[in-house]
Amino acid sequence: MPRSIRLFALLLSAGLISGALVFGSDLTDARWLAVLGLAWVLLLVALWVPIPATVPAERRTVIRTAATITASFVALSVQLLRLQVVRGEANAERVAVSPEGEPISNPRRVNLGLDIRRGQIRSADGELLAGTEAIDEGWGRTYPQPAAASVLGYYSPLQFGVAGIEQAFDAELTGEETDNPLLELRDDVLHRTRAGNDVVLTIDFTLQRVASDAMAGRPGAVVLVELATGRVLAMVSNPAPDPAAIFAANYDQTDASAAYWAELIERADNPLVVRSTLGLYTPGSIFKVVTASAAIDQGLAEPQSMYLDDGVLEIAGRQIVENNRPDDSIINWSLEDSLAWSLNVVYAQVGLDVGADTLRDYADDFGFGAEIPFPTAVAQSQLEGQDGFLDSPPALAETAFGQGQLLVTPLHMVLVAAGVANGGRLMRPQILDRVVAPDGQVLRETAPEEWRTAMSEDSAATVADMMRHAVEIGVASGAYVDGLAVGGKTGTAEVAAEEPHAWFIGFAGTFADPAPRHAIAVVLENGGTGSIEVAREILVAAGER
Repeated sequence: MPRSIRLFALLLSAGLISGALVFGSDLTDARWLAVLGLAWVLLLVALWVPIPATVPAERRTVIRTAATITASFVALSVQLLRLQVVRGEANAERVAVSPEGEPISNPRRVNLGLDIRRGQIRSADGELLAGTEAIDEGWGRTYPQPAAASVLGYYSPLQFGVAGIEQAFDAELTGEETDNPLLELRDDVLHRTRAGNDVVLTIDFTLQRVASDAMAGRPGAVVLVELATGRVLAMVSNPAPDPAAIFAANYDQTDASAAYWAELIERADNPLVVRSTLGLYTPGSIFKVVTASAAIDQGLAEPQSMYLDDGVLEIAGRQIVENNRPDDSIINWSLEDSLAWSLNVVYAQVGLDVGADTLRDYADDFGFGAEIPFPTAVAQSQLEGQDGFLDSPPALAETAFGQGQLLVTPLHMVLVAAGVANGGRLMRPQILDRVVAPDGQVLRETAPEEWRTAMSEDSAATVADMMRHAVEIGVASGAYVDGLAVGGKTGTAEVAAEEPHAWFIGFAGTFADPAPRHAIAVVLENGGTGSIEVAREILVAAGER
C-alpha cells in the first residue's frame, strides 16, 4: 500500500479520535463506538506496511498480527481515556431506569454518599438547618428545622440524588473542593475520602421562621433580601417537600421514601417546584414600578404629571376599563397617585408614551430575560413571549400595567424592589455566607457584587418616594407601620376561573434608621389581597433587628 495513503489514513484516524474526544462529549455511546471503529480501521491501514516477498510467510503473519494488536491496543487505550477521564464524572453520576422502573446508579458513588461525613448547613445566626449523624451504615442526614425545608432542597444518595442548596454546594459539603489544590489532587489519586466542609447561608433563621409562619402553609413564595448587599435573609416556597422523608439511611427505608416521592409527583400542587426561584407568575400591577422607572428616568414624566382617567381608554379597538379609582368623580390623576391607587388606564398611557423599544431597554436593565446569577436554578423572567409582541399598541398598554405576556419569579421581583430602594443598583443575590473547613478555617466568603444598574440614582429616589406614597395613602396602605418607612406596590394577577394571585413588593428600613435596608417580594397563589399582611409581618420583624 502506498506510503501516502498510509500517512493519510494515520492523520485521518488521529483527527477522528481527537475531534470526538474534544468536541464530542455529548456523543451517544453507539456513535462513539462507530467513530472509534472507523478510526481503528484507518489505523490498521496506516500500519499495513509493505512486506518484501522474500520474507518468510510465518514472519509476515507475525508482522500482520502485531499491527492488528497494536491498532487494537491504541483503540482500547483511547476508549479507557474517554471512560475514565473525558466522561469519568458523567459515568460516575450516570443514572438509568431498570425494566421494572427502578432507578439504577453507580453503587460505589451511592455508598460513598453514606460513607462521607457530610458537612452541616447553618444559618447566618448559627441555627442548624441540615446536620449529619452517625448511623449503622455510615452517616445520615437530618433536617431539624422544617421552616428551612424549601431553601435546602434534599439529599438522597440511595435514590433521588441531590437538589437545591444541597446540590449547589455538594462539592463543598462532601469535601471534594478545598482551598488546597495539591491536597485535592493527592486525595483523588489515592482515592481518599475527605471530611465535608460546613456551609453557612446568609439566611437569618429568626426571619425565616417569621416568613414561614406568616405564609401559614399557603401556596406561594416569600423572598427577603438585604438590599445593599443582595444577601437573602429569608426564602420560603410553599408547598415544599420534607427532605427528611426523602432521605433513606439504608435500603430497608427506600420503600418508604419511594412512596413519599411518588406522592410528591402525583400531587396537583407541584411541591417539587421551588416557587421562589422557579415559579413564573404574571406580575400584575407590581410591574408598574418598572414602567414608572422608565418614564421618570427618560424625563417623560414626573410624579405630579397629570393624566386623564375617566374610567375607560380605547386603544386600537381594545377597551381598557378602570376599576381602581377611589373616587369616580375625579378624572385627572397624577403619576404618583396613579401608582398609589394602581390605575391601569393611566399606566397604559404611560406605557404608550415610553414606547416599546424603551420599555424593552428598561426591562433588560432590570434583568428581564437575563439569567440571574444564583447558586440554584432560577427561571428567567419574560417581558414578551414572542418577538414583536410589544409593537402592538394594545399589547404595549397592557404590558405597561402588568398584564400582556409578562412572567416573573419572586426572586427577580425582590431584586427589582431592592434596585429601586438602592439607588437603581441591583445587587447579585447571595445565599452563601461562607464555607468552613472541619478545623474551623474559613475557606471562602462571599462579598457584595453589583449585578446591573437599572436607572439613575435620582430617578430611583423618585420612584422610591412614590412607593412610600402608595403605602401611605393607596391600596398598599395595609403595609403601613408607624415608625417604619415602608414603600411598596401591590399586584393582582388574574387567573382564569380562580381567585387572582396576590403580589406585594416593597422595602423598609428599621425602627432605628428609616433608610431602606430590606426588600421583600411576596406572592400568594389565589390569595386575593393577603400578600400585604404577610409582607408587613416580615418587614416588622426585620425592622426590629
